[in-house]
Amino acid sequence: MEKHQTSSVLPSLGKILITFMTNPKRRRRHGKKKQGPHFEEQMQWKVTEDCHVIMICKVTNAKTETTLKWSVDKKPLPNGQFDNQTGSGTLVIKKFTNEDKGLYKAVVKDSRGEDTTELDLINEGFEDIMKEICRISALSASPLKFKGTADGFKIYSDVKYFMESMNPVWHHKDKKLSSTDRLKSGSTMQVWLHITNPTDSDRGLYTLELFDGKDIHKRTLDLSGKVFDDLMAEQEKCKEEEIIEKNRAKVVRGLPDLATIMVDKTLCLTCHISGDPAPEVCWLKNEKKKVIFKDRYKLEVKDTVVTMTIEKICAEDSGRYCITVKNKYGSEVGQVTVSVFKHGEEPEELKDVLDITANLESLMTP
Repeated sequence: MEKHQTSSVLPSLGKILITFMTNPKRRRRHGKKKQGPHFEEQMQWKVTEDCHVIMICKVTNAKTETTLKWSVDKKPLPNGQFDNQTGSGTLVIKKFTNEDKGLYKAVVKDSRGEDTTELDLINEGFEDIMKEICRISALSASPLKFKGTADGFKIYSDVKYFMESMNPVWHHKDKKLSSTDRLKSGSTMQVWLHITNPTDSDRGLYTLELFDGKDIHKRTLDLSGKVFDDLMAEQEKCKEEEIIEKNRAKVVRGLPDLATIMVDKTLCLTCHISGDPAPEVCWLKNEKKKVIFKDRYKLEVKDTVVTMTIEKICAEDSGRYCITVKNKYGSEVGQVTVSVFKHGEEPEELKDVLDITANLESLMTP
């Protein structure tokens, strides 16, 4: 039986060898490939611990002039790397998605010839990569963490990459949790559970299940006793901070950095403020001198709009003006610099702008 197999194989090998040797085109292509750069290791992929996809290949017989160009579906990929010394070629895709499907191709080339390697990531190849990303990401899920929010608390796990196929499932004690008005879950680079208006019934063991395509991985967190009490205290603090931030006095918008004006004109500085209760308003000049509103200086506060007017402005009115708004939740400062120039003069600030414009025009003139 063994002799019969050997005798049938040898004629076939002989025919292949004769065909190759008698075909001048094949001989030339084979010889040119061996003389020039060619792939010692064909293109393959791997997924890193950060869920980055890397295409790798290995070239031999490379020279300084040798180039390696990458493409997918004939579209160039300029981010591919090639080391002429080691012959290593790499292409990194940090976030591999459905848009990265395609036929990947690498061409190594120089004056002596060229060689090609391809990798089909359209159907099965693409699915294999996504399964591996899912596996690594599920394994990478951090232990469950928690933090208080203004309206409740959040339990979460950090992941390197999230895929819907990881199918996250939350449990409280022995009960599977579903979304309600008080309970929401979601996923980005975190898989999270948010519980609003928490009560004592929310104490206990929480479990997150993640599917890696084959196995289920669990992360648990026990929110009982002092841990839960501390979390509730943190939640109250977050609620207070949100109230303070929402209601504290603010200068919302309106004041320019610089106001340039000619003497004897009227200057109006207007800004918008917010705060509950309504903030007290105070203006300072050069950060020390309180502005007294009489004679040429006028102040108008109408709802959330504050306007300071200086009539018949003069050089002595130049300086930095600060508006301070304050209520029981906090304060904020807005600033503006006022520059007054005389009749017939050109403001220094305008001179600087004109000088810059002139310099740019001279550079552009041939």
